[in-house]
Amino acid sequence: MKLGAFIVPTGIGASIGGFAGDASFWARKFSEKCKLIVNPNVVNAACFSGITDNMLYVEGYTLDDFFKGNIGLKESNKDRKSVV
Repeated sequence: MKLGAFIVPTGIGASIGGFAGDASFWARKFSEKCKLIVNPNVVNAACFSGITDNMLYVEGYTLDDFFKGNIGLKESNKDRKSVV
């Protein structure tokens, strides 16, 4: 399966982009076609998470290091956490 990345800049100082979670709908559509690396701004907002099983959720600093070629990513199913 192909691997893609869906990154949306948001927050303080972002000259483009939207609000947290705005791109969740489109990320889910893209993840139907390929495994997708997403950052928190794409799929999270205050009261929802749009992560699917076909998404690799990577926080911003690690994502930066990955695209700079400083680190590799390895899929893990051990890090699932939830708050009830």
